[in-house]
Amino acid sequence: MISKKVRELFASLMEATNNNATSMVKFDPETEIYSGTFNVTLLNKFIHEGVFEIVDSHGDTTNLLINNRDDFLSGFASGVNEAKLGRDQYYADYNANPFAFSVGYEHFLYMNKKPKKLEDYDCHGF
Repeated sequence: MISKKVRELFASLMEATNNNATSMVKFDPETEIYSGTFNVTLLNKFIHEGVFEIVDSHGDTTNLLINNRDDFLSGFASGVNEAKLGRDQYYADYNANPFAFSVGYEHFLYMNKKPKKLEDYDCHGF
């Protein structure tokens, strides 16, 4: 099970765009850099595990890259898809990025519990 804070960290990255004024995290598609204010403790944990790489930091704003971003996005989207189909997380073991699969899976389940509709929802995995 993915903790709420971890899911929220990765969901903020998956919701990031370069033109969404409401997003807390911005994404530059040319450089693939995510910019925003992040939970430092969580960020450091995932940097240590090799998930992220810090590009630079200015005050509260941190610019980072997701290592193996394509595998992460693919795993996240696969997890979302399996949850949409009503399946369990069994296929996470067969995914190139089981962690991303689980985050996507649990993010989809969380979003479907919210009263807000998913219409016009912008997320890399949706």
